[in-house]
Amino acid sequence: MFKRLFGGVRIVALFPGLVVSAQDAGMVLRTSVTYRTQRATLELSEEQRKQADELARQAQAANQAQKYGEAIRDYYEGLAIMRSQDWTPAFEFASSLEARLDHQMVEPGQRVTLSLRPLYTSARAGEAKLSASIFLLPGGQSPISQRAVDSAALPFTLSVTMPEVAPGDYTVEVRLAKEGASASGPFVKSLPVHVEALSSERDRLRARLKRTTENSSATATAEYALALYDLADRGDLNPHRYKLRDEITNANSILEAVEAGRDPFRTRRGDVRKAYRSAVDNTLQPYRLFVPQAYDRATPAPLVVALHGMGGDENSLFDGYNNGALKREAERRGFVVVAPKGRDTASMYRGSADKDVIDVIAEVRRDYKIDPNRIYLMGHSMGGYGTWSVAMAHPDLFAALGPISGGGDPAGLAKIRQIPEYVVHGDDDRTVNVNESRRMVEAGKKAGIEIVYVEVPGGSHVSVAAPQFGPMLDFFAKQAKQESAASPASRPASAVAGHYSGQWVGGSSGTFRLSLEGGAGSGWKCEVTFTLSGEQVKTTMRQCNVDQSKIDAAYDFDAQGFTLRSHINGQWNSKGVDGTYRTTTTDGASEVDQGTWSAARD
Repeated sequence: MFKRLFGGVRIVALFPGLVVSAQDAGMVLRTSVTYRTQRATLELSEEQRKQADELARQAQAANQAQKYGEAIRDYYEGLAIMRSQDWTPAFEFASSLEARLDHQMVEPGQRVTLSLRPLYTSARAGEAKLSASIFLLPGGQSPISQRAVDSAALPFTLSVTMPEVAPGDYTVEVRLAKEGASASGPFVKSLPVHVEALSSERDRLRARLKRTTENSSATATAEYALALYDLADRGDLNPHRYKLRDEITNANSILEAVEAGRDPFRTRRGDVRKAYRSAVDNTLQPYRLFVPQAYDRATPAPLVVALHGMGGDENSLFDGYNNGALKREAERRGFVVVAPKGRDTASMYRGSADKDVIDVIAEVRRDYKIDPNRIYLMGHSMGGYGTWSVAMAHPDLFAALGPISGGGDPAGLAKIRQIPEYVVHGDDDRTVNVNESRRMVEAGKKAGIEIVYVEVPGGSHVSVAAPQFGPMLDFFAKQAKQESAASPASRPASAVAGHYSGQWVGGSSGTFRLSLEGGAGSGWKCEVTFTLSGEQVKTTMRQCNVDQSKIDAAYDFDAQGFTLRSHINGQWNSKGVDGTYRTTTTDGASEVDQGTWSAARD
């Protein structure tokens, strides 16, 4: 199931371009949010507003044309204008440079490489004569390295030796200034680093995990400590946000329990960090879990799924928002709460991020006794948008919704007219305009949805969230999903077990065959075969979750010497099943094809 991309095209060259485009598009999205917030917050003259709006229009046009560098440049120039900063050749060139270190988990005395790479082309860069001075803060009164930046020889690289300092969190500060000017010039790039001798502990944990034969959520969680270390080392997450030595120690404690035949999480209550291995791309994905003290494995518990905002991750709603107010309210009400990462800080909970939310719910339901009729979905900002979009994609899953400072597609509300909503927004929101929630509420009420709408006078984008966690969970506690006698979930397993034949349609098309032998959840035995260019393709099943309303499966297959992975979702109907598929490389880094499939019972 993939497009006809391979004829005359080298896959190795094609796939990396897809990844870069996705990263650049995410950066444009994040920058546009900052831009809108600044436009709504700063006191601007009429001329500043006019220039800022024109540059925003140009940035949007460039983004639509997938000219992401041009879009970033337009936004940066507009931000400079709104902040009354002169868009000089030096400012334009310095703003274009993205600073990176090849390692951000470093040991005293270690040599690291600093690079400055342009995000966009600066036509006036030759007029800007800049020098880079590198400082380690706190404590660095003098630069640890210094050199001129040649705009004609980019990327700029510089080898830096980390000073012999005490273990801890530091910042490598790159100060760009006009040649001959003070090193405290106006252009600063800050890179967080953690300095400590940890590589030997990391390597011992890696070796121990290789000897572990068990494959469970516990071992995935232990292994995620290594993933955290690697992400921090690459600069993909801030190393200051984690205590990596403690993460490694905790991973070893988990493995000790596993090796002794114990479940390290069975009796854990309170705040828990966990991870699972995704069938989408075989990566480890983290989530944060709160288990109230009152949780009893014999009694089904309600579950709240909490989606973070743009720039956040699985920790945001647990650690922020009045120092974890959501956990305190969940303890009061006896709710289990889970916060997925959602793949990326700007994912908008689409595609694989939507899949991450659903996978995390499945993980929690497997490990804890959760009431299927009391699963609730809430989120703030991007998570507010995700609350509506995920519910629309999975309309039979949730008992109530709680979008905060978000928005969505009013046309999709008919799909979720049976789900009550508790909607919150501030009328002074400078990031997501209050009209986004107003139009969703208006359309929802017209569709017959039960909605409690709380619009906070003078409320900002963030301030309205934490005070509403308690009332929102009180609202959730009154809601339970009611299954009708004719609903798909009331049918026996025999209603979906069997053999199905049909067709898939995407970049190409072919026949599709699905065989199911009854089980429960992931206990089903599933087989998929399909044809491509008239030839039958065999698959290796990686994941298969089936219930009486839907199927969710992933499998690998070979195509012209390459191993690819397809993930399918489907909904049962009176004739059989239909759904969508997405095919990627096995690491999930590049999408190869997507489309639809359907099959009728033989």
